[in-house]
Amino acid sequence: MQAIILAAGMGTRIPQYTQDMPKCMIKINEKPILEHTVEALRDCGIYRISIGLGYKAHVIREFIASTFGDDDKLEFSYVENPIYDETNNIYSLYLMKDVFAQDDTLLLESDLIYDKAILRELLALPAENAAVLSAFESWMDGTCCLLDEEGHINGMVGKKDFRYEDTANYYKTVNIWKFSKSFINSIYLPFLSYYISSYGRNEYYETVLKIVAGNIPDALGSLVVSGDRWYEVDDIEDLTVAEKRFAPAADRYKMIMEETGGSWRFPGMADFTVDSNPFFPSQRLFSELRYGLADCISHRPSSSGELDILAAKLLGTDPGQVCVLQEGWPSEELDGFDDASYEDFASLNGQLLENTHFIDLGRRFGVPGLSLKLLFSDSPERLKPFKGKGLVSSLGEYFMQVVGKYKKDYADATVTFKDECVRMKEAVSSIKSVSIKRPAFNRLILSHDLYPSEDDVRKLSVLLLDRYKLLVKNASQDGRGVLDIYVRDRASNDRLISALQSLEKAGEGQ
Repeated sequence: MQAIILAAGMGTRIPQYTQDMPKCMIKINEKPILEHTVEALRDCGIYRISIGLGYKAHVIREFIASTFGDDDKLEFSYVENPIYDETNNIYSLYLMKDVFAQDDTLLLESDLIYDKAILRELLALPAENAAVLSAFESWMDGTCCLLDEEGHINGMVGKKDFRYEDTANYYKTVNIWKFSKSFINSIYLPFLSYYISSYGRNEYYETVLKIVAGNIPDALGSLVVSGDRWYEVDDIEDLTVAEKRFAPAADRYKMIMEETGGSWRFPGMADFTVDSNPFFPSQRLFSELRYGLADCISHRPSSSGELDILAAKLLGTDPGQVCVLQEGWPSEELDGFDDASYEDFASLNGQLLENTHFIDLGRRFGVPGLSLKLLFSDSPERLKPFKGKGLVSSLGEYFMQVVGKYKKDYADATVTFKDECVRMKEAVSSIKSVSIKRPAFNRLILSHDLYPSEDDVRKLSVLLLDRYKLLVKNASQDGRGVLDIYVRDRASNDRLISALQSLEKAGEGQ
């Protein structure tokens, strides 16, 4: 078995890093992407590696020589694409056809960071020819595959044919493939040569695989892995996400906590740091929001006065008694405004809240991403300094406009939320090593006998994220380390309960 790494591209979408080096030389956690790949190949027993070069080829050659030159097991060869700036990777692979034909091959792109175990799993897969795939998620981009019931690739979807309404059936290519020598010589290379001669060099090698999948049943198998085990670095945002995903556990926890949001970028992670109703909006409301999305994002939001009218209508009061806040309003200027609790805001029944309150509508309604915040006071004079300074997105405005129609859904969701909070407290209380220090409606402060100190509970938080994909906040109370969590949906809560039970059973922390 040999490996081919395609590394000829210019990395034009991340020019601030690729001016002097190829994209695969960008460091993730203090190590170039290419180094991660070579180490992964070496760890699974692949020592013969050929690299397709192009842009800044000398940088890669010099790096390999200086980093792996003393490793007697590894054997490197290079094939350069002299017109890398005029062609795509189909031509780089075509230039490597003589090397490609020599042996069973792992074909990889050079801008990937991934769990090293994926390569071992792919090599162990019974299928001789297969792709590493992941069920499509919102952050993914590029070619997707369709699978039959036995996991064979029976179709491939490029950008031109991509349909978001069909994504439940899509599996994104990770750009790691395994091919047998027989397949390479009898099927892939003949198709590749024909395609190059007929259609040119400005395409991707996956185009040929699309033809194969559509014409030769069962030719290509698949290894489906979860989306959190790999990442493709195309731009600076990808780089920052990849840094977090593959950092050492303690560093990853720290970086994610510092972001205070964006948890959708980490698939499978349950976030217990968010104070938000997880049972609202209802699916009916989500459907209406999708219906209005196109209009919302193509138009500017209304003035702050109109926003106050919508908020007043929602709460059943006078516009003078409410004020929509600008996002990021300094907290020190809100002294004297109490945050309305879930109990205060349990229903949209038009009853006036007494005194003066700060209400995070986004969280109460389960849409913290809309940043819907407002002030409410039975004294309009108290709100005058804040009037006229509101700022809400058009989607947030539309949400306030329509959410009143779903009062019953909201009331039902609040009851469900309350019941789940009670259930969660009872389940946590049954774990002998865990104590609830300060219960609230949806907030639990937990101490853990196996992790008593502040330093211990920090390690526990890291462990919960690293092993169980659970994000929890750690703090200190009365000289002890504590976990500070908000109750989430039932499935997420059960994951946390199960994790705490497992740690207790194993006696970890002692």
